[in-house]
Amino acid sequence: MSEEARKYIIELFKIVGTNSVLVVMPAGRVRRLYCPFWVICLVDVPPLQKGGEYAVEAVKMTLEKQDVFIIEGKAYFVWYFTIKG
Repeated sequence: MSEEARKYIIELFKIVGTNSVLVVMPAGRVRRLYCPFWVICLVDVPPLQKGGEYAVEAVKMTLEKQDVFIIEGKAYFVWYFTIKG
């Protein structure tokens, strides 16, 4: 991990931890959702199925600074999901 990435992750987790995510609402207001929160899978990502609803156990980041949701103990990129409203 580069020193820049390490510093970024340290600073980020001062604001949000692995137990929540910040979401920008339609009116532009920011809301914090705490785990577990529910998401809907947008594509088949075996064993998860498109349209399936899943509980996010934690929110983490890869070494490449990409956000992932922990679902059923496994990491999945956040762009595979939409937050259930």
